[in-house]
Amino acid sequence: PNIVQIKIYSDPKSSTKPTTLPDVPWYAGITALEAMIIGEAMHSSNFSFRVVYKSIYGAFFDSIDGVTDNDTPNFYWMLSIDGADPGVGASEAIIREDAAKTTAVVEWRYMDVSTTASKQAQLKSKAL
Repeated sequence: PNIVQIKIYSDPKSSTKPTTLPDVPWYAGITALEAMIIGEAMHSSNFSFRVVYKSIYGAFFDSIDGVTDNDTPNFYWMLSIDGADPGVGASEAIIREDAAKTTAVVEWRYMDVSTTASKQAQLKSKAL
């Protein structure tokens, strides 16, 4: 079966392993937001996240497990899918299928965006 692996790096200064959610079943058209909802439901302990909607770009995560965007100045939750910035919010970021690939990796990193040229970072830090 095809799966989505979700890894969450909440402390950029720590070398500890990320929080890893249970493998999520991967189906055609699943978004990063849907994968997180399923992963959260499958997770054995309490786990929480919050999203905000930014117009046509969809939902962006602004809090994961109590760590919130800009708690530390210029630090935001950034999404990557198979190592790439999707350039849109999690609700619009479709995890693409590939006949040769059976695993996709979704990563959330709480990171300093002040020096990045990421489209996602620009959208998240832009005022509504």
